[in-house]
Amino acid sequence: MPKIVAAHAYANNEVAYIAWETDGRIPGCLGFDVTRVYLNMDGSVARRPDGSEDRVRCATWVAFKGQKNPHWLPQDTGVWPIQKMSWRDLTLRKRRDGMTRRPDEVFVRYEIRPVGDMEPGLQAVPPNGREFADIVKRDKKGKPVLDGTGKPVRENVRAYEGTARPLGYLANAVASNDIKVTSRRGVFRSTFTNGILAAQWLRNVLLEDGAIKPNELFDKISDPNDPHRKYLAGDVLPLLHEIFSRPGTFYLGLYELEDKELEDILLANAGRIHVILANSGAEPAGVWDTRNEPARKRLVKAGVDVEHRMFNNSTHIGHNKFVVHVPPGGGPRSVFTGSTNWTQTGVAGQTNNAILIEDDAVAGAFLEYWKRMKTDKLARPRPFSKGMNANQQGAAFRKSNETPCKFQLAGGTAVELWCSPNTKEQRKPNSKTKPTPTPPDLTEVYRRMRLAEDAILFLAFYPGQAGNDCIIGEAIDIGRKDRSLLVSGAVSSPQAMPGYKPSKRDKTTKRVIEKGNSPVTFEDGNVAVVRAAAIDDHNLLGDFGVERLTAKKTGAIIHDKLVVIDPLSTKCSVIFGSHNLGFKASYSNDENFLIVSGDRELAMAYAVHILDVYDHYRFRAIETERARQGKKQWSGYLDTSDQWQKGYVDHTKGAIMRYFARGG
Repeated sequence: MPKIVAAHAYANNEVAYIAWETDGRIPGCLGFDVTRVYLNMDGSVARRPDGSEDRVRCATWVAFKGQKNPHWLPQDTGVWPIQKMSWRDLTLRKRRDGMTRRPDEVFVRYEIRPVGDMEPGLQAVPPNGREFADIVKRDKKGKPVLDGTGKPVRENVRAYEGTARPLGYLANAVASNDIKVTSRRGVFRSTFTNGILAAQWLRNVLLEDGAIKPNELFDKISDPNDPHRKYLAGDVLPLLHEIFSRPGTFYLGLYELEDKELEDILLANAGRIHVILANSGAEPAGVWDTRNEPARKRLVKAGVDVEHRMFNNSTHIGHNKFVVHVPPGGGPRSVFTGSTNWTQTGVAGQTNNAILIEDDAVAGAFLEYWKRMKTDKLARPRPFSKGMNANQQGAAFRKSNETPCKFQLAGGTAVELWCSPNTKEQRKPNSKTKPTPTPPDLTEVYRRMRLAEDAILFLAFYPGQAGNDCIIGEAIDIGRKDRSLLVSGAVSSPQAMPGYKPSKRDKTTKRVIEKGNSPVTFEDGNVAVVRAAAIDDHNLLGDFGVERLTAKKTGAIIHDKLVVIDPLSTKCSVIFGSHNLGFKASYSNDENFLIVSGDRELAMAYAVHILDVYDHYRFRAIETERARQGKKQWSGYLDTSDQWQKGYVDHTKGAIMRYFARGG
């Protein structure tokens, strides 16, 4: 009988990714029961206070055909098994029945076991005791029913509709490798926000009172005391609080600053911070820096040393988001960097990454970059809301960024810091006859991508239109030339997708005279790119309800700027920072990114984040694209036969799963 032949697990500080592979179709298999097993330091199974082994079946929400989950309550993989051969354990840290978070710095492994309909001779999957649940009683309009004191009335109901499907185990469990759930990897502490808003749990939170108000989600993520904001921010905010609790001075390079909690941190440390604060955009049109203005005034009033680095034009921005800590007495310095803007949406309304690097040399290079920016003076707008079309970085500053700072860390890890702008040209050249020269920082990124042996994974916001002059087009080109290479990524902006074409309008009437194209997926053999999408009125599936993509009407969804190359290899590279990984950023903006090579654990932490975001939006992008093209969509329910395995067995699907299932 076919069986599981490989299984591997990987984790960062938020999510685990588990992949497994079979050597054929398992007859009668309706999916897999996946159990998280907590371990002691010696690898033995940990025990709970009552003496039982600490095992947790992974949570699932999608019911079998013939059943319904109208309240969107979690069961587990022993009731609704996993009908694929990989799984993102989203409840590794994040509980779905409350806002408390499970601890990190723990060891776990996973046990994967095929299940089918219960028959004589099979071991039955034990019940989980979740046949009934207490929920808020609602009226016909969906609003909560309140008692005499104004509290919601609760009622005990069946957890799901339809006949239960008893399952039995078809084979013994196969265990993954042991993994540690941690943010700490040598000098690195890597963290990730949980800012995926197109999610059913968040939809249900917003509908608790029966209606979603226009600004309800944005108001929640703006409130420092809101539990859902903390949940969405993950470990990023606690890490920043920890950094600023240290003695010493701090040097910050910031693009945006409009989050109250982060502003309060700076004001509480007013006497020991030095801030280069750039400008936000022109909102409304022609009026610059309205979003940063309140925080800027508060910092100045508090006596903070602020350098107002205000470009106030659409060509150049100061896009950094980093903090250098310098302890008293000349001790080792550290730097906090990544893609997370200091805004409500940055910390809790987008996918982002942040990292603390506790290495004196790396932090020192960031500090030197900070000093070069401070020396590179710009004309000050008067008032600060005035446009400044001539403001741009000077030639000496550009020249100083042409070469990277390189460092060799313990264990064979190498680090390169690239800063921008790093070209002689003051903006990206646009020629109809000549290709745009690749800037020096992206020349190095492209070189490493071309050396990939197994995989290129990426997340991007909007590095370039239609994927041109950025890592998206380069990754596609590399993947087309090497069909053995796995190339997968997700982008935020519709304009960044390969195949994007804007609509053409009549200059006088503004009427559309040529319809554009805004694809949601791009597939070419071994190459797959998706853009962020949500379940909406056009692609409703099963028990899924309409989701929100963003906290506001517009804005980034995926805000990461990440590339991971060959994460299972000792020759791996991970690229991250503020840089959008397109030509414009290198030619025009104050930016930074790091290339860390040879650190497999760090590369896997970032790879797990990419897989989490990519897998979440891939499902939604495919269904959105099918709806757009009028094609048949997934039913929204689990299959009741074993035919779901076909694509995995004949290898028409599951390339990512097979790569990670085999391990390094």
